[in-house]
Amino acid sequence: MGKGLGKTKRIAAAVLAMVLVTGSLSGCQYSSLDEYLEALGLKDSKLDNPVYSSNEAIPEVTAASTTEMSLEIVEDLAESAANAATSYAEVRIDEVTIEDTSDSSAQDASADSKIYSKPAKGTVISKETDEEEAREREEIGLSDNGIENIKKSQEGLYAYERLTEAGKTLYVEMLVILQNLASDIIVSTTSDEAIEQVFEYVMADHPEIFYVDGYHYTNYTIDNVITKISFTGNYTYNKDQVEEKQLAVNEAVNKCLANAPSSEDDYYAIKYIYDYLISNTEYDIESPDNQNICSVFINGRSVCNGYSKAAQLLLNKLGIECTLVTGTVDTKNSKGIRHAWNLVKCNDAYYYIDVTWGDSSYQTTNGESADATKLPAVNYDYLNVTTADILRNHTISDTIDMPNCSSMADNYYVREDEYFTSAEMSLVKDLFDRRYKDGSNNVTIKCANQEVYDSMFSELITARKVFEYMQGDTASVSYTTFADTNTIIFWL
Repeated sequence: MGKGLGKTKRIAAAVLAMVLVTGSLSGCQYSSLDEYLEALGLKDSKLDNPVYSSNEAIPEVTAASTTEMSLEIVEDLAESAANAATSYAEVRIDEVTIEDTSDSSAQDASADSKIYSKPAKGTVISKETDEEEAREREEIGLSDNGIENIKKSQEGLYAYERLTEAGKTLYVEMLVILQNLASDIIVSTTSDEAIEQVFEYVMADHPEIFYVDGYHYTNYTIDNVITKISFTGNYTYNKDQVEEKQLAVNEAVNKCLANAPSSEDDYYAIKYIYDYLISNTEYDIESPDNQNICSVFINGRSVCNGYSKAAQLLLNKLGIECTLVTGTVDTKNSKGIRHAWNLVKCNDAYYYIDVTWGDSSYQTTNGESADATKLPAVNYDYLNVTTADILRNHTISDTIDMPNCSSMADNYYVREDEYFTSAEMSLVKDLFDRRYKDGSNNVTIKCANQEVYDSMFSELITARKVFEYMQGDTASVSYTTFADTNTIIFWL
């Protein structure tokens, strides 16, 4: 390029190259995600995690390498139909090299112009440039006072609280940029990896940002050293469209919350939202906006990312802590399929919920069951479950630390007296009598472990004792078993 590249003093600037590449995570040389975040200055090595519900250590995980960034969660469908419907939002990085332009040859970038993602233009490094950048930040609320006030408003959010002050500042900057649909705003970091990590944290805490499916940023470098970074969200809608969709979302949210139970017991609100979303949403990989809340609240059709973000939004509005969890799942047809669900705080203890897997339309569409009549409309195996239970078929990603959930106090089956720690037949009879009385179409028995499940199966099915608890003239009994969750359903 120009002869001025070797000089240490920089007088002016010119865009010499803007290269479109996919983002990469260079943290795989670290032994764990915690060590990686500490190296980025985003996490304090002495910072305790105040939200673990037990004293058990969280297993160490290794930060994985990646070559692209996406908010899209790939869903598994029969015969891999999901793969054909999946698209990725790439991270665009514009490399802006700064050099002394006294040598005119350095200004000629025409050979590279065909790969520019936006027209090249000169940028003068001067007091005026710094003042203009500061004005752009202040216009959207990123003054020093503004940042501190916004930090206070984020206190208590799950991902936000796991960052150091430097990480929280970057989090607030990115959040405000996304909320304002702003572009090319200078942020406080010069780390590519920090941008990638903190963006994930912002999106994990803010399901209401439905109009962003990725981001891009510009690296300004001198002698291959990044001196500053400007950040822009990848906006799927303009401001008018966002406002229009937001009105429709608000209407649906208000309709849902109008009938929410008023109780100090968090369990009832969580169960209400779980039931409501399942009853009012169909699993559909073809649904528009299926990676965000619009698919649920406007279209009534979504996939796991939509279900999970909708649950998070609604529960947060009811004052219940809920965050997005990402990872993979193993289904009957495939292994390691990317998926999203939720972590909730119910009566001061943490649990996992998976609204998507609670919906029978997911089970049938996904090929897990060919007969919808053999499934309850709502599957409660994924309402307020422990880490041990969710890990039977889910794997939690290492993007954000998650607590070890060990409490069973507010598990659905425990709360509804359908949880059995032994094959006590008198309690089984009581359960059948209750379900006949309340007009249910099934009796669901959740067993505490494999031994109890085997005993129940032997007593009720092999020894045919279930007929003793059926009411009316019954010559046959239909039942469904879920061996992986130790659940038996008898249909009334």
